[in-house]
Amino acid sequence: MYLTKQEKVKQRLKGFAHKNLICRLIVAPVRGLFEVIFMISNTFGNNIKKIGVAFISILLFPVFSSFSFGLDSETETPEWSIDFEALDDSVFIAEKSETAVDELAQIAEENTDEEEHKLEVAVSESGEISKEDLYQADDIISDYLENTSSEDDEVSEDNSRDYTETYEDYKFDPDDWRLMLINKSHFIPDDYEVPLGTIYGVHQCDKRIIPDLIAMLKAAKDDGVNLSIRSPYRTSALQVLLYNNKITKFMDVGMSYLEAYKLAGQAVTIPGASEHEAGLSLDIVSDTYTSLTEGFGETEAGKWLAANAHYYGFILRYPAEKEYITTIEYEPWHFRYVGVEAATVMYNENLTLEEFWEIYLEQ
Repeated sequence: MYLTKQEKVKQRLKGFAHKNLICRLIVAPVRGLFEVIFMISNTFGNNIKKIGVAFISILLFPVFSSFSFGLDSETETPEWSIDFEALDDSVFIAEKSETAVDELAQIAEENTDEEEHKLEVAVSESGEISKEDLYQADDIISDYLENTSSEDDEVSEDNSRDYTETYEDYKFDPDDWRLMLINKSHFIPDDYEVPLGTIYGVHQCDKRIIPDLIAMLKAAKDDGVNLSIRSPYRTSALQVLLYNNKITKFMDVGMSYLEAYKLAGQAVTIPGASEHEAGLSLDIVSDTYTSLTEGFGETEAGKWLAANAHYYGFILRYPAEKEYITTIEYEPWHFRYVGVEAATVMYNENLTLEEFWEIYLEQ
């Protein structure tokens, strides 16, 4: 006698159930499950596979699509220390076109410069970190000369420099503190202690670079350019604050957290990888142009710095058209101290600090 598949299953389950009480307890739910399966199979026939695939797809859709869902702006921002930069770009689901993302970034950048400056000041007034403010070259120079003994004063009255030396044969040392490579791949060592010195007021930086900084400010003043120091040394707390604030700005205009994190790293350095935290970099503007925007590069002060900073050991750290190397957008106001010898070589050969390391220090 021919038995259907359903009848065969029932017969086998019935035989198994007759063995003992435990078998009957096991068979009861199993038999019910098979009844449901056969009922669905008889109802939908050959379409059962298609229906199963559709059902599974519906279940999995929220899992995969969650990558592209932005976080609510009121939700607490995840920790910045997650290294999304190390992730492959494929994790960034193409929910928005590159043009759309660029437009959002531009909106988020508008009028945020002064807001961030106010944020720095507000935090400083709470007593947690040092106040960030503008100080003019005249005040800085006079205060330095007034408080520096003649034996310690390394700034000569005529402010002369050797403008002909190229330092082609100079032997550079990878352990030289002036050449410390700091970027997203090379963080400041945890045990590194900045030997802080005061520039003026509450402005501080590595005290070893102050004589050359004063010399540069004086030379610019002699050429009719009045420079101002806006942001030198930053505590780690301030760097975290600025970075998270930038992420929030991007998220507020519609970006997902991953998109905001990726773009924030192009405008504000990841905490722990900022040269400001090492006291070796300064944001320099002028008395007539105080904003940290690309337009500073077209001012008289911006042009003077770009052409003369290397004579005093400073380099334009994030030049235009080198973003693919530094991973930081063009910042004509950000100058890093590396020493006169290295700065001269980098200026003459149009090198970033990363390129300089590759050619002169990683052999």
